[in-house]
Amino acid sequence: MMKFIMPLALVGLLAACSNDAQPDVKKQFIQEGQPRPLVVVLGGSEGGNTLSASHWRPFLDGFNDIAVSVAAMGYYGTQNTPSSAAELSLNKIADRIITLTKDPMIDEKCVAVYGFSKGAELALLLGAHFDEINHVVSVMPSHVSWNAVKTLSSRSSWSLNGTPLDYIDAPLLSWKMQKGNITGEFTPAFNQALSEASADAVAAAKIPVEKINGPILLVSAKHDEIWPSYQMSQHIESSLQTAKFSYPFEHIAMDGGHYSLNKEVQTQVNQFLHQTLVDTCMAR
Repeated sequence: MMKFIMPLALVGLLAACSNDAQPDVKKQFIQEGQPRPLVVVLGGSEGGNTLSASHWRPFLDGFNDIAVSVAAMGYYGTQNTPSSAAELSLNKIADRIITLTKDPMIDEKCVAVYGFSKGAELALLLGAHFDEINHVVSVMPSHVSWNAVKTLSSRSSWSLNGTPLDYIDAPLLSWKMQKGNITGEFTPAFNQALSEASADAVAAAKIPVEKINGPILLVSAKHDEIWPSYQMSQHIESSLQTAKFSYPFEHIAMDGGHYSLNKEVQTQVNQFLHQTLVDTCMAR
């Protein structure tokens, strides 16, 4: 397995990607024995379905190794998904996941979403708003919804029931964001956006993680150069503690940067999924 298994997310915020060869969904379902839990993996802000690429096969195989079926799913930038990253419908994304669970080899009561970076923001939102999704792994997450990437005008990334979600705006054309294209450090732009937002704006944009219907695993980086995932994970933890969240939740805080998720940490993630998803579901 490659040393780093997460070369995605926000690098080159305005760069176009060619995703023509990437499928909307790549499925690796276990086709024997009883119905299995499902993990749906979601890439970052680059769009397309990068996790379906051949060099990610060992990553996907790791889920099959713990008796879990897996699907890599693009949510924009593939043939049958929106081309724009703005106001993506959470309802339509959730419907696509629910459709996957109708396969007879999937246990539709045991469904996890596993998102990276922008996909981590999405994973928390899906878990918070759709009870069918009952486990969340959020790698380099955010505690709030943000403006859409690759979109020069300020627009929400997400919509729910036809209405755009409130969001915090980190303008792509701001000096700090443009400076990040040179230095590789985008975190100052996100920190500035959070510090300048009113308390009411942050509260409106906050992801209601306390509504998630199952266990949550956060993975963050203390020296995240893309956005402040460690501090944002602490906000998520605080929300869960205040709400007396009744399901297991953990936070793995790595010493590295945004792309430092490695085989050792992925093993910890799979152990969490085995304990909270596989053992629970298979024992029913």
